Amino acid sequence: MARTPAVNRIRSVDTNPVVVPAHLLPRPLTDADRYAKCAVVVTELFSEHLAAGRPLHAKTTWVRFLPTDMDGPALFSDVPATASLGLGEVHEVPYARKVLDRPDDQRRLAILDWLREHMLALAAALSWDVTPIEDAYQACRRDGCRYLRTGAAKSSPDRRRKAHAAYEIDGDGAAWSWIVVTDRAGAVEAVSDRHDSPAAAREGRKVLRSVRWDGDAVTWTPWTDDIVPPGVGGTARFRSGRP
Repeated sequence: MARTPAVNRIRSVDTNPVVVPAHLLPRPLTDADRYAKCAVVVTELFSEHLAAGRPLHAKTTWVRFLPTDMDGPALFSDVPATASLGLGEVHEVPYARKVLDRPDDQRRLAILDWLREHMLALAAALSWDVTPIEDAYQACRRDGCRYLRTGAAKSSPDRRRKAHAAYEIDGDGAAWSWIVVTDRAGAVEAVSDRHDSPAAAREGRKVLRSVRWDGDAVTWTPWTDDIVPPGVGGTARFRSGRP
């Protein structure tokens, strides 16, 4: 009996951004690389909504759009990439440099429109259902293209305080994590400095789960990715200074 091919769904969309935080790079990013990095907050949020919503059935599970200096629109083949070969839908697409000069909020929305445009064009070429794409797009607009998450609170050894980690991807494609200490009623007592973290939702969830108490100090792991840039990584400690 012939086996029924597995049905896949698109769960992630990315722009293959530079992983290292921009402020740690030895030289400025090109416009295309900066666009790809600024798109991270949009693609990570879009991917979460896409994975949680109505399935976007396809032959693979991921899409990658590479911002490229090119004339004319992107051309998408009607031959799908297949997960069985380890392939994703990888495509070079044009981008508008002037978007990089816009204020942060406007830039995020412009990149979201750019992402929607190319997802719909790809869907047309491959006969995908566009409803999941439109649903994820509208969900991102409702979120204001903001990606901010908080982890579960952990009680201190004496049960007098709680601490949780917060994680955010900003509009420049950088991600940060920090610790918030509260009293038992939830009133904020102290907030730590922000530390570099990987700009990927999957890694962000690991950061949020890494919180521990060590006596009167809170520890967490800001950088969880296997690729560790110089100047980041290791366990961070934070003392609120309260007795």
